[in-house]
Amino acid sequence: MAEKDIKLHEMLLARLLLCFLAAIPLSETQAEGLSLALGDSQIKQKTFSLFVVPGEILSLALIDYDKNELHIRFEGLEIQPPATGTWRFRAPQEPGLYSFELEYPAVGEATTLNVFVGTVLTSEQTSLEGYRIGPLPSGHSEYPQFYRSPRAYVRVTRDMLNMPLSDHFTLGQFLCKQKSAFPKYLALSEELLVLLEGLVDAVQRAGYPVETFGIVSGYRTPYYNKLIGNVAASRHVYGDALDFYVDVNRDGLMDDLDGDGDSNGRDIDLLYNIVEGYREQAGYDGSPGGIGRYYKTSRHSGFVHVDTRGYRARW
Repeated sequence: MAEKDIKLHEMLLARLLLCFLAAIPLSETQAEGLSLALGDSQIKQKTFSLFVVPGEILSLALIDYDKNELHIRFEGLEIQPPATGTWRFRAPQEPGLYSFELEYPAVGEATTLNVFVGTVLTSEQTSLEGYRIGPLPSGHSEYPQFYRSPRAYVRVTRDMLNMPLSDHFTLGQFLCKQKSAFPKYLALSEELLVLLEGLVDAVQRAGYPVETFGIVSGYRTPYYNKLIGNVAASRHVYGDALDFYVDVNRDGLMDDLDGDGDSNGRDIDLLYNIVEGYREQAGYDGSPGGIGRYYKTSRHSGFVHVDTRGYRARW
């Protein structure tokens, strides 16, 4: 095995634990992915993604598996699992997309783990390959620990837009709406993906057969965020926020969730209550964050905002 692959093998399957850092759905999932342990929580995804900096060391634990029956492949190359139940990997130094496949044939479970090694943007840089990003976020005087600039930015080409990041979300759904040529760049948090997968489950259990959400806004570059007149401290510039709505019929509008014949503020309230109920339930161990509701305007039919800012906020 090449040295690069060995270093990778010292890494990745690790942070899936650290990254899944919390907002794990508390109900059973229909996904047929491997059972992965994070602290006292378990996750089960057929597809998931990690966003790392070059050379980052990660650790991942798998539970309830005979290591002799577990198959791990990196970029198609079979990797021998270590003797212990913890895998440590070092991310490659070269930015790009790398892929792990974890398979446990005995029970027909498998997970594809996408590893995005991002590009670090220095404080002096404002763009990458001509794509305007900065200047970088200025932070927050009251909560500086929760408003650090994104660690790295993922390079996105046009052919990557439909790439699955998790079981219900694709890369293109989170891309900034800033007009420019490709490649583009974005920042994204694994915690947000975990939260969103949990919310899909919660909305489905409430009786709405969503396969994903309609999305108003995911990541925003600080440049674009300022251009549209949003507050500088918006969580969107940190890659851990999403404005979304339920759109089962795919018409680009908030669905009539309460069945009164109209899409209005009551439907936004209903979605907001599902989201808050999920995050406030007993046993929820996800990162605290924001939930906001926005009613119908001339530009949008209404939506709910969520983020994983690290402290509780409601509006």
